[in-house]
This record gives sequence, C-alpha cells and structure tokens, in this order.
Amino acid sequence: MISENDIAVIDFTRTPITGTVSIKLVRVIAPMEARVRIEKDGMRYDYRLRTDLYSDLYPLQMGDGEYSIRVLLGPSPDGEGRYAVGFAGKYNLRLTNPHAVFLNPNQFVHYSPDMRAIRAAAELCKGRLRDFSKVQAIYSYIIKILDYDMNKANRVLRGEMAGYIPDIDDTLSSGQAICFGYSVLFAAMLRSQGIPCKLVLGNVTNPDPRAPKGSMVYHAWNEFYVREPEEFNINKMMFRGNRWNRVDLTFYDSAGGSKEVMDFTADDRNYMKTREY
Repeated sequence: MISENDIAVIDFTRTPITGTVSIKLVRVIAPMEARVRIEKDGMRYDYRLRTDLYSDLYPLQMGDGEYSIRVLLGPSPDGEGRYAVGFAGKYNLRLTNPHAVFLNPNQFVHYSPDMRAIRAAAELCKGRLRDFSKVQAIYSYIIKILDYDMNKANRVLRGEMAGYIPDIDDTLSSGQAICFGYSVLFAAMLRSQGIPCKLVLGNVTNPDPRAPKGSMVYHAWNEFYVREPEEFNINKMMFRGNRWNRVDLTFYDSAGGSKEVMDFTADDRNYMKTREY
C-alpha cells in the first residue's frame, strides 16, 4: 500500500514483514525542515525527514494496532517554531513476526550488506550455528576494537551534535564511540545475523561515585533476544535465552569488565527506558 500527495510518499508495501515504513518528500521544501511524527496509543516518536528527496525507513515499534503517521513542515515563519501538517495517514499494523521491527534497518540503526561492519559480522559468525554464540562473538569484537570517545561525549554535552546518528562504518574506522555508537553498531551487527536487537535510549543511575545520590544520566544500551532457551555466558555475565536481555557495552568496556559494573548493569533499578528503535 502506498499513500501520497504533492508533499510526500508513505510506502507501507513491506511494513507487515519489516515493521518499518518508507517515507520520502517528493519536492524540495527549502528553507523549511521536515519531520515525521509517528503515534500510537498516546505514545509519540518524532524523527527528522530527509530533504534530499531520498526515502528513509522509520520503525513502528509500538506493537500491532493503528498508527498515525504525519509529515510535518516548518518551522513556521511566525517565529513560534510551529510545524504544519504536510501529509497524514493511518496504518493498522499486523506483523508477520513480532520481532520484525528489531530485525531490520531503520533511520537510527542503518545498515546494508555491503557495509564493512556487516561484512565483519558475517565473518565473525561464519560456522556458528547458535544465536548466543554469534552474540558472544560480536560482543567481544566490539569491546576489543572500540574505545570510549570522551571528546565526542563532551561535544554532545555542549549541544554541538544535535541530530547526530552514528554511522557504523565510521565507528569501525575511528575505533571510538560514545554509548550511542556502541549500541547502534551492536544492534546493526546482530540484526544482520537474524538476531533481534533493540537500540534503547533512556536514563541510568549516574555511576560516578562523586555524583549526587539518585542522579541520572542520558544513555544508550541494547536488548537482544536469542531463541535458545538455556542460560549462557558472555564475558562472565549470565543471560537467558527465549527472552529480551539487557546488555550495556559502553559501561562494560569503560570499566574494564569489573564485577561492580556487571552488578550495576544487572540491576533493573539503574535503568529507565524511554525510547527503543
């Protein structure tokens, strides 16, 4: 199913299979910006929409049911920062696979078979038949090749990187990342191997012992799902199959895999999810 007007095209052709919707503008709107707003059951996700007339993929991650999808143009010239509705549509989602949205690329977790990181995932997982073995290999690879990028973290804190979305091949080439980069890379590599993986954004208890008690910091981490029902181990951390498991590569890597950080990441009270992609 394709819906369109003189502003945008919303393509649902593969949505029941992928859990994503393809959206693009059909004409130049400069100097205005464009946004995509996706809503369901009172929950709302906002995204930037490309203005170069190429399509992008947006996840419908709030489960089966009716979604409202709007293309917004703005901000308005009155100085109020308001956006006008350029196109609106609805879609009643019925996924063929309940995990489909976390098995496919989208705007935040963008990847394709020809990318270096995806080729690396294929090489790492060659000959591995069990999902948890693939997760172990990809996890260990990322921990080995990446270091935390403090300079980029400070730039984010100063507001210098608004709208930043990591490119997985740039992350590999630089060998450095902030939490967002670790999490996007892990999600893309696992998804490319048929393993459902969420990019999760939210707040975590500030791990700095000097921080005020109860303070939180904005953070990115992952949840992954393997089909094998048994427990398994990744770098001394225990996980269980047939359910979603939280994993925090950034904290593990920056703390050198200490017992304290493993205990921290295992404690649900330290994590408050706000968004998942």
